[in-house]
Amino acid sequence: MIIYQKTIKLRTACRRTFLWLLMFIALVSCTTRGPPAAVPVIPGPPEKPRPPAVFPQSVILEPEPIIPIDEAVKKVKANSPDIIKSYTADSEEDIRVVGELNRFRVVYDLRNAAPQGGGGFLVAFSVEDPARNERREDSFLWMAEKDNAGILLSLDDDYQDHWERYFDLFEQYGAKITFFIQGEMGPFCLEARRRGHDIGYHTRHHLNLTKVSEPVFRSETLSGLDEFRNAGVPLDAFAYPYGLSEPWMIEALAPFFGLQRGYGVRFHIYRKEKIEGYIASKAIDNILFKEDDQFEQALFLMLFTTKFLGQDHIAPFTTHDIADTAQWGIKPARLEYLFKIMKDLDLRFYRFSDLGPKVPL
Repeated sequence: MIIYQKTIKLRTACRRTFLWLLMFIALVSCTTRGPPAAVPVIPGPPEKPRPPAVFPQSVILEPEPIIPIDEAVKKVKANSPDIIKSYTADSEEDIRVVGELNRFRVVYDLRNAAPQGGGGFLVAFSVEDPARNERREDSFLWMAEKDNAGILLSLDDDYQDHWERYFDLFEQYGAKITFFIQGEMGPFCLEARRRGHDIGYHTRHHLNLTKVSEPVFRSETLSGLDEFRNAGVPLDAFAYPYGLSEPWMIEALAPFFGLQRGYGVRFHIYRKEKIEGYIASKAIDNILFKEDDQFEQALFLMLFTTKFLGQDHIAPFTTHDIADTAQWGIKPARLEYLFKIMKDLDLRFYRFSDLGPKVPL
């Protein structure tokens, strides 16, 4: 037992000695080691200069110039071309012309335009600035200028005997008219063309095309074309009886007529370059205007509006017979009044063949 204990003590002493020896060797090693050897650096290829970073530039929109309302009034008084004019017309009694000038809204009072000497008109207007709740009223002298504004006048049906009595009146005012013929080719068509007018087609029997079968539709609209065109009358345009049509009809007749025309009580103004395919025409028949004064006031406002918009604006008008007693027609005096206002305002007469594509004979 004694021998075993001595053996244990001896082993413990040896272990301690061995541990102290290891610590000594580690301490000596740390104090005698020199700095680490330098690693040689191999230079790489020279760096190429980098181009400056390019970032997409945002588009900077120039703000609209802000002008005082008094300056806007001056521009309106000068009838500046910067003013973008437009119109609305729910009826001939409710025609309005407005203009846009930057943030300003201009409203013209054409209904009460007062004639002045030399062919001018005193036109009242208002300028509104909605953003600042400002409003100014004033007036300016408007003069009709030479441009391409005009009307597209047509007469419908089979009143050739009445129409030809007014050839001289048409010539006196330089009026050019499109006659939409119902029925067959006759001498009137050749004489009208000789005098510079147009001939359009208005079906064989003036049926309501929305109430007939497709074969009857084609017979009414196409079967008589060769008779006219073989005689040298091109029939560039077609007018729907009663002004009634459906979209498929317009598509079906497009290859055969440069323009197609409906009509009704609404007043329309077209830009010349926008006229294509189909247009609607305003009826000016006696039945729609009980009194001559009513007719003259409504017609003047429509013609004056067309000229006031200027440039190449065109207003289509349609009537039928020319007679004092005709409901669906126009009194001779009313027709001449139209011609006089056309002359005073320097409006042009257009024919359908002046506007639509020509149909080869």
